[in-house]
Formats: sequence, structure tokens, C-alpha cells
Amino acid sequence: MMVTVNPCFHWVGYHITRGLLQEGVEVIGIDPIIDEKSDLLYMFVGRNSNFQHFFQEYDKENYVQKAENEITVEYVEDFLLIKKAKEKQEWLELPKLYGEWMDLDRYGLQGRDSLMKWIEINDAIYIEDFFEDFYRDLLQEDPIVVKKAER
Repeated sequence: MMVTVNPCFHWVGYHITRGLLQEGVEVIGIDPIIDEKSDLLYMFVGRNSNFQHFFQEYDKENYVQKAENEITVEYVEDFLLIKKAKEKQEWLELPKLYGEWMDLDRYGLQGRDSLMKWIEINDAIYIEDFFEDFYRDLLQEDPIVVKKAER
């Protein structure tokens, strides 16, 4: 099985990429390396033999033949667009997530205290907890059903 993640160096895409690689899945990452952060994130996953990186979708299409069981996961403004071969595409609305590499400026957060308050107010879910169920459901043939973690 092969999964294409786009963008793979956005904080959500990075967690998807890293988690799938830890599960032993072949991952193709699409994302330009435009700053120090994306370069650093590339260093964390780039040496994995199951990871291939392309700057844009067009490059991937020129070098990699689409596999029958390939899945594409695209992050689009708090949604994931999931495309499985021979199936309709599926939109998954993400709950409020927090975790490593999160862009705090996007949410107007400065420092640990404001982050903790934001997590509490929004009933946010730790990104690794959320994607634990997501990986299992993504790799199965059944439709994706992600449930909110119990507290």
C-alpha cells in the first residue's frame, strides 16, 4: 500500500506522514521545502526508505506510477480530503487539534499558558491521539469513521 500526503510538511501533514511511516506504510510526500521548519521536518522523515519526496504533484506523476491500492490524503483548511482508488473522495472535518509543530500564530496564541487555555476552551484533541484511530481506519477497506477520544 502507498499513501500520498499533501502537504507533508504542514504540521498536520507531517504527523500523518510520520505516523504512516511508523506503521511501515510507503509514503509519498508532496510539499516544497521553503523554510527552515520544512527542511527540519524533512530531516526527520527523509531518511526513511519508505518515504519519497516531491516538490509538487506534477513531479510525482512524472516519476511514480499510480498504484491500484494508492490512497491520497490532502490537508485543506481543517479538513482532510481522502481519495482511495476506485472510490469516491471523502472529506473528513478535523476536530480542533494541538501538538508538536502547531502554528501557534495562526490561532493568535503566544506561549504555553495561552495554548493550555485554548485547548481547554476548544476541547482540543492531541494530534497523535486523533491520528491513532485515523491510521487504523485509513488502512482498512472500510469507510473512515473517526470517533472523538473519551476523557
